[in-house]
Amino acid sequence: MMSEDYVLKVKNLKVNFYTYEGVVKALDGVQLRLKRGDTMGIVGETGCGKRVTARSILRLVEPPGRIEEGEILFYDKDPETGEVTEIDILKLSDEEMLHMRGNKIAIVFQDPATFPNPVFKVGDQIAEVIEIHQDLGRDALEVKIEELEQALKADPPAEKAAQIDERIREYKAMLDNPPEPGKKYRKKAALRRAIQMLRMVKMPAPEQIANQYPHELSGGMRQRALIAMALACNPSILICDEATTALDVTVQAQVLRLLNDLKKKVGSSIMIITHDLGVVAETCNAVTVMYAGTTVEATSTEELFNNPIHPYTVGLLKAVPKLHEHKDRLDQIRGSVPNLITPPTGCRFHPRCDFATEICSKEKPELREIRPGHWVACHHPQGKI
Repeated sequence: MMSEDYVLKVKNLKVNFYTYEGVVKALDGVQLRLKRGDTMGIVGETGCGKRVTARSILRLVEPPGRIEEGEILFYDKDPETGEVTEIDILKLSDEEMLHMRGNKIAIVFQDPATFPNPVFKVGDQIAEVIEIHQDLGRDALEVKIEELEQALKADPPAEKAAQIDERIREYKAMLDNPPEPGKKYRKKAALRRAIQMLRMVKMPAPEQIANQYPHELSGGMRQRALIAMALACNPSILICDEATTALDVTVQAQVLRLLNDLKKKVGSSIMIITHDLGVVAETCNAVTVMYAGTTVEATSTEELFNNPIHPYTVGLLKAVPKLHEHKDRLDQIRGSVPNLITPPTGCRFHPRCDFATEICSKEKPELREIRPGHWVACHHPQGKI
């Protein structure tokens, strides 16, 4: 498939954490492919490397963590010409990466109670992102025109009304080629667009919410504010890092529906990091399954649920309780997640796998295409549940 069809490719990504206990081999050759316009779920047990992968894409891995090798290729598409440029995120300077974060690739973090800055108003925080990354010349002129039109409604003297009317005409003539706005109107324009973003994420009374602090909002409203902030610059990729975990079931469903609606409006590709297969089934059209820092299976959501191939994926789906089945004991995957300071040799899943043979303990399986669009890293792929 042509690179134009993808917005992100992660190739052979390896990340280590250098701790006093030893080197934690958190990611060992992770592979990801995100198509343009897709919603992809990244699933796996706690500690499998989902969050480290997301932070690596944004180059937010902090010491003692270090990205050792691999490629993170972002395909930037020019909205006017349609021309696609391949960018290796790991080769960007810190300044170039600052332009990338929040602008081309944005993230919604797990806990909405933690990540909005508690000392700044919601609207100001969203406006700051817009002010840093966006061209606000036209917006600033529109703000000026709105202020002048309000002044006309106050019924000023005829001479002053004529002056105001003349200035309105001047500003409207400049809309197609606006000048760089001054600091005052740049801030006003950014706040105006922030309120528009709050309205787009269906926040009630957005003007009022923009003037409030994060602690004055409910969990669901804070999460909507974070989504508005992440989408403020129309990013090509939106990463949702367990974005609905801290919310109750009703609000979680609302946020998931909102994400799907916004994807169509903004045109972003979405990457949802979750351990909840229900969220994947409801929201995603593609899935990547991770285990112990490796990619074990990647395909469409429908294909994964109907024809899982990797023994770990089969085990995950068997472990999900089904309403129409009565069982005295739930299915489980035997054993436990390995210590990544001393991970198993070969396939990292082989100590827990019922189909493991000698080759599984010696050779790491390559991620290969078993069926069209269905990639699996396994020496003994199993097929249906």
